[in-house]
Amino acid sequence: MKVFFIRRARRRRIASLVFIAAALVVEVPQSHAQFGGTCGCPVIVSDPQMYGRQAEQLSQETRIADLAAQNTTTGDSGLWQSQLGLLNGLGSTMSQSGGLCYASPNAAQQFKADFPGAVSPPVNAAQHMQQLAALTLGTLGGALAVAQQQAAHFQYEDQQLTALESRNASVSGRLQAAQVTNEILLAQAQQLQLIRQLLITLINAEAVDRGARLSTDTQGVVQASQFLNAGGVEP
Repeated sequence: MKVFFIRRARRRRIASLVFIAAALVVEVPQSHAQFGGTCGCPVIVSDPQMYGRQAEQLSQETRIADLAAQNTTTGDSGLWQSQLGLLNGLGSTMSQSGGLCYASPNAAQQFKADFPGAVSPPVNAAQHMQQLAALTLGTLGGALAVAQQQAAHFQYEDQQLTALESRNASVSGRLQAAQVTNEILLAQAQQLQLIRQLLITLINAEAVDRGARLSTDTQGVVQASQFLNAGGVEP
């Protein structure tokens, strides 16, 4: 029997061939955008539209960032100012006329004292009637002064509304628009305050006028009743 011996060099060559064959059997991942050239070498193909898409995406992201910056920019608040000083001044105007004013801390007590209703006329009835007439006229005159002072305030209100319209026309983001809206709502609330003040002034004036009339009428009825009960003769 013949025994064949493979030399060491040949064994190495055979092992190398087996390794190469195994490597070829293993699946090679697919390579994109590679094509064989005339020489068999892979050629990388570039997509020109890719750069355009990247530029468009970058431009869109820039616009989004700009809008985000605008939407978080402040600057349209602070136009509103408290008008408590004006409202208090209107109350003082009514008080200065010598009438009965709602702003007085004891206005209700003073009203009851000046217009007691169905009671006997005081001894100094004539002087008391003069005082009531002065009080009533002073209250009505004070109400008129308040109305005039509010009418003189229209110019300031128009300036305030003009400033709001200017801010509204120049807003550049959502936050500024929201702030302008808040300022407009505050201006409307101030208008409601002034309307309430006028309504309070009207109630004040009517209360004094009607109180004086009713008090005078009832005192006359009481005086006539006392006269008749004392044996007087009705004319």
